Amino acid sequence: MDVKRKIQLVVKKVSFAEAEEADVEYYANINWKESVKNVEEMRRMIWSEEYKLNNKVRYILVAKLKDERDGVE
Repeated sequence: MDVKRKIQLVVKKVSFAEAEEADVEYYANINWKESVKNVEEMRRMIWSEEYKLNNKVRYILVAKLKDERDGVE
């Protein structure tokens, strides 16, 4: 079954160096908003587990010495 797509798929095999050059060219030609969007998407892919921790409650306890205690002698 053929899938009709809005965007045509184009495949080009290149070397690693050519792929790096293509990435540099791509990011040089996009505006800063699109660049930030790409970075945030990559960050969420890499740190997905840490993003899930934002909904959890974290307790931080701070212990202090009482004034009545003597210092270390």
